[in-house]
Amino acid sequence: MAKKDKPVLKTEHFGIQRKIVANMTTESWQNIPHVTYTYEPDVTEFMIEYRRLNEDVEKENKITVNTLMLKVICEGLKACPAMNAHIDFDRKYVRGVINTLSEINISMPMVLPTGEMMTINLHNFESKNLNQMVDYIKDVNRRMENTDLNEVMFDVSLDNTITGLKQGKIKQTLQRLIGSKTGKHKVKTLKGKAKKEYESIPETDRLTKHDIEQGSITISNIGSVYREQRGAAALIEIIPPQVTAIAVGAVQDKPVVVVNENNEKEIAIRQVLPFTIVFDHRALDFGDIVPFIKKLDGIFEEPEIIHTWKDGGTDNLDMEEIKIEREAREEKYQQSKEREKALKEAEEKARKAQKEAEKAQKEALKAQKEAEEKALKAQKEAEKAIKEAEEKALKAQKEAEEKARKEAEKAAKEQKEAEERAKKEAEKAKKEALKAQKEAEEKAKREAEKAERALKEAEEKAKREAEKEEKIKREIEKAKLEAEKAAEKAELLQQKADQAIKQAQSIKTESEE
Repeated sequence: MAKKDKPVLKTEHFGIQRKIVANMTTESWQNIPHVTYTYEPDVTEFMIEYRRLNEDVEKENKITVNTLMLKVICEGLKACPAMNAHIDFDRKYVRGVINTLSEINISMPMVLPTGEMMTINLHNFESKNLNQMVDYIKDVNRRMENTDLNEVMFDVSLDNTITGLKQGKIKQTLQRLIGSKTGKHKVKTLKGKAKKEYESIPETDRLTKHDIEQGSITISNIGSVYREQRGAAALIEIIPPQVTAIAVGAVQDKPVVVVNENNEKEIAIRQVLPFTIVFDHRALDFGDIVPFIKKLDGIFEEPEIIHTWKDGGTDNLDMEEIKIEREAREEKYQQSKEREKALKEAEEKARKAQKEAEKAQKEALKAQKEAEEKALKAQKEAEKAIKEAEEKALKAQKEAEEKARKEAEKAAKEQKEAEERAKKEAEKAKKEALKAQKEAEEKAKREAEKAERALKEAEEKAKREAEKEEKIKREIEKAKLEAEKAAEKAELLQQKADQAIKQAQSIKTESEE
């Protein structure tokens, strides 16, 4: 079963403009080792001076941020001419030449009235002031309205083809001709009457190949495409043989580290303008672009210099007034930072006090917990003591009862034995009396008296046994008293435990207040 084609929303073959862009950018990425650097200067004061620059200026003559940035970059290139150069490198033989250019011809992508993009060469911007730059760009826009993009692009492509033939690139030239003159990819240009009418427009009223030929550096203003953007270009291509490309972003509010009057670093919301600087590592190292960055730093730190870049410039008196006003704004800004710092310090103190209160609360809770644990421990110890006392008292009571029982049993046994002995003695005496009855009455009387004494002794002995039993009863009473005292002691311990619990609850109440 044949594979089903995926649905295509639209098919569009490359036009000549897209062919040239695709060819140049592909050559760029294949042959140039790119190094990129994002530069984010603070332009807060600079933007104030920019707005002042357009005061009392008619709308059509106002200086745009784009034009002002072109001038700033041109001043940076004058301080760092190595970035305004072309390179010729033969990788096969490892031979290279860098030509530093005296003219600053800026290749800048611009949008045509048709919506198409065209890179325009802004010639000789090294010698132009802001008003001259404005007039130059206005003239380019005027001539754009009369320009056929395909025609001017074809002229440039034809020049490149001829140059390729001169350089011996016959195969490449033939491939380009086949690609642009055959099939669906054929480049459509004006013919016949339409071409004559177009060529009849004076070159002073339309763009020519001179206006879109290769410049000395490419500068893209991505900030003008979408001013609300909050990012920066990460990387853009360098168009050979140039060695540098710069992308200018949009002015954005960002947190920036600033130094206050006490030489302390702090964060402030400032306006930042991101620049993406890309250079050819075959021609430049990072140290080579430092003069460019330092020059821009100086302009953004003392932005009143931009007033000298317009027609007539600004006299020394005006510059001094502008500088004083800027310093006054900076002082006011410093004061606002001090107020913000005081507010932050107050908030920090409040947070610190809150933390200390939370710490005290934690300590109080900890103390309460410890008190509760101690009270619980004391209660357990008291319960244990009571239990031990009860067990001891019960044991003592049992022992006393057992001892008294044994003593009573012993006394009863002894009494029984005494009674049995007395009975036996009485029976014996009776027998002896009966036996001796026949003997003399004297002997009978003595024996009777002897029996009486024995009975008396037995009574006395029984009395002593009774007293001994009474003593055992007193010992039992004493053991009971000791048990009661142990119970009272346990009750006292319970009262102390209750007091400890009340004291812990009192500490808790005070900490909560």
